[in-house]
Amino acid sequence: MINRKDIVGSILFKELIAVRTDTLWRMLFCLQQGQLPGINEEGATGKLDNKGAIFIPGGLIYQDVDDNEITYEAIESLDESLFREKIRESMQFDNATLLFPDGFASSVNLDSGFFTRAARRINNFKTAAFKRKRKIGRKLTIDIDANDIIHSHCPTYIASPYGSRTRISTCVSIGLIDPHMYLAYCKTEYSLSKHRLKKFAVSLDTATEHSVLSDGTVLYPPHVIVCHDTRYKENSLTGLVRILGIGRFGEFSTFTFERLNKQLMGELKRKKIEYGEEHVFAEYAGVRALGILRTYAPTNPGKRSMKYRLDVLSPEKDLNIDLNVIAECAKERYRIDDAPISL
Repeated sequence: MINRKDIVGSILFKELIAVRTDTLWRMLFCLQQGQLPGINEEGATGKLDNKGAIFIPGGLIYQDVDDNEITYEAIESLDESLFREKIRESMQFDNATLLFPDGFASSVNLDSGFFTRAARRINNFKTAAFKRKRKIGRKLTIDIDANDIIHSHCPTYIASPYGSRTRISTCVSIGLIDPHMYLAYCKTEYSLSKHRLKKFAVSLDTATEHSVLSDGTVLYPPHVIVCHDTRYKENSLTGLVRILGIGRFGEFSTFTFERLNKQLMGELKRKKIEYGEEHVFAEYAGVRALGILRTYAPTNPGKRSMKYRLDVLSPEKDLNIDLNVIAECAKERYRIDDAPISL
């Protein structure tokens, strides 16, 4: 199973959680006012992430929904500060943001049908390839559909029917899980010439690697990160964040801001996880919020793994987040009273 640092150590992840910490303050205020969005309602966002987001390594994508090859304007001297700025800008656009070592392609409209077919066919062919008995028999094991694939990359509290953001982020991530089969599928579907195939293979290899600055700072990992605008479960305070393509099939992570209540304390006790004040991202009206990272073990299509690792993240040690600055800006932005009545 992937280690925690590989998931949370990139500037992309740290900046997204900083933005979501701003949103956390708005949600805590909504909770105190009795206006927290329902678990299946959209709107568990703030002014900085009101559209949600999907961030994808750009080398995975050959063309958009209009059959146009992906292009972007390279940025000279892309550093951490400029990268963070561009990430925040990207969260104001709809659709996907494609990440490249030297630039961005924002608001790219992807062909959901293409990636759904790719994920479905790749997994069906993989299943068939490992069958050794010559007789097929009555039970068809090569009838995997998109819902089976999505089901295996979502926590148990997300049920079908799945939304477009959930569907396309999951299906795109299959390119990171099985890059060779994904390349073969793209070659056939796009009728790639030998020259174009080699060029796309180079791009795909780049997508499966971390983007690293000269000083060793990781800008973004070879993962698909999707920021949902729905809480999905009662104890979550902001939209769910899913991290996909981190290993084998069915292996993924989720990040949630959760209330420190009996339910969460019980789970932490079962997992023998220690926590303290250094793990509190925000506290308002008697409610304390922790940042919880869960990483789920690999599984098979249509199945959900019950095995997962739980990590409690420290905003300062793990993410280098200045909570005081975020809190001050969020309170001003959302007009939050410093001394509310405790719940």
